[in-house]
Amino acid sequence: MTTQDKTFISLISTMGRVLLTESGEGTIMIEEQLHQVAAHYGYHLNILCLSEYIEITIFHEEEHIHHAIIQATPGIASLSRISAVKTLLHDIDHGLTLEMADEKMQKISTAPPIYPDWLRVIGTSFFAMGFAPLVIATWTEVWISGVLGLISGLICVVLEKNRFGLFFPLIASFFVGVVSLTVFHDTAISYGPVFLMIPALFICIPGDTMSAAAGEVFYGKLTAGSARLVSAFMCLLQMVIGILLAIEVTGATVRTLDKGDISGTFNSFYILLFVIVFCLGLCLTFNVPMTYLKWLSIFAILTLVIQYVVAQWTGDLIGTFVAAIAAGVIANIATKSPSQPPRVVLFISSFFILTVGAKGIEGLSSIIGGYVVEGSREIMAMIILFPTVTIGIAIGYLISTQKKQLQQKT
Repeated sequence: MTTQDKTFISLISTMGRVLLTESGEGTIMIEEQLHQVAAHYGYHLNILCLSEYIEITIFHEEEHIHHAIIQATPGIASLSRISAVKTLLHDIDHGLTLEMADEKMQKISTAPPIYPDWLRVIGTSFFAMGFAPLVIATWTEVWISGVLGLISGLICVVLEKNRFGLFFPLIASFFVGVVSLTVFHDTAISYGPVFLMIPALFICIPGDTMSAAAGEVFYGKLTAGSARLVSAFMCLLQMVIGILLAIEVTGATVRTLDKGDISGTFNSFYILLFVIVFCLGLCLTFNVPMTYLKWLSIFAILTLVIQYVVAQWTGDLIGTFVAAIAAGVIANIATKSPSQPPRVVLFISSFFILTVGAKGIEGLSSIIGGYVVEGSREIMAMIILFPTVTIGIAIGYLISTQKKQLQQKT
């Protein structure tokens, strides 16, 4: 094995581990990017990629040189690393040497978060406040969500440094539930506790995981997609269990989960302004470089506006589907430049805006509260919505790349 081979093995193994840990777009994109790097440096890969596991066999000039097994558990994404990998891939395509590529990849993998913990806690509060008007458009919902968001953010930065991070959805939902049912009891009963909690818990609602899983299943990656679906569902169950534990501790009853008055008082202009606050919080929470805030805000606002306008004429499902198609087209066009954010950074805002995961926690809570028919309806809405978002984005991607494919065929 030559020195060049060892350098390539180091590069591809580290890149695989980083991409797997931050695999918001699913395993298909991981394979595509690894093959892209290998082809540039004259190598060939056989890849088996699951949601938490990559097996890579490396060949050089038909000679088998290495077999690598990489394991990593996807968690709350640190999207600065994905952004850095995108820039690295662009540099590789434009002639970066193998040695320099490996050196940069090692720095990416060990780079600390770009924002300190205290700022990420504040970011989670902004994240919750910005999303709150999409749940209940009132000032009360906004400021309470900001307070509850601080609790979620603090729990997140504490738990992600140890093995208890696996239980973040359970612990966060429990403490947010306790505070909601005690400090903000009257408001929680008035709105419905789950609706008061959702903005603060949105950091751990697995809408992007569900949509990535749907994409993997549709592309034939059945094992990876099924495992990711189970993981997402367990995350939702943790959150519901946390809320139920909070009900037990505070002496409330499951009837407390009744829906209250969720009518809003904001006009559309204020809601769009809070989408920008949401994107600011998303940047801080998920370590997205602040240079991407403008693109995230434009993308999220366009997604929301398209969904709302189309839904007024047709219905929520078609509105979501058309918005997802538009998101796929816009994201693919907007991310062609190396100075623009990767697609997954833009997509994650769409996943949150289109609120796939929230339907799941609403449905499970309604069922536990005794509203079986209504809760089942919400669960079915979630089951239909998350593949709708994925299919829409996939169609948008195909539309935006059709011209390039035709040129290649010609």
